Amino acid sequence: MNVTKLNEAIGLLKTNLGESLLSTTIAMNIDGQSIAGFNSSPKFAALIVKIVKVVNDTVKISGIPQIGKYATFDLQDDQLLVILPLGEYIWGILLDGTKTQMGLLLNIEIPAAIDAFAEAIA
Repeated sequence: MNVTKLNEAIGLLKTNLGESLLSTTIAMNIDGQSIAGFNSSPKFAALIVKIVKVVNDTVKISGIPQIGKYATFDLQDDQLLVILPLGEYIWGILLDGTKTQMGLLLNIEIPAAIDAFAEAIA
């Protein structure tokens, strides 16, 4: 893993999302340890790992497909949580929903973040 490129991926997301980005972290799927982030905390890293595990375990039992490229959660206080399961890693992005353009987020920023992440771990 290229940590410099990983930090560049975080920086690109920060630049592109501007004021709408409240916090972001990339964590290890196995233990919730953050390996890169912006305005993040260990609790946030652990939380995103737990969310993916609970959702995937629950839908697996019911026969519904597991989370794909990303999952979005509309939270209270006009906040959005986007979670990108990336194999051994999980990338969590917390946004101010009043400042987020969903079309740009879903069609441009998330794919760009996934591509930047893939380049960093190649």
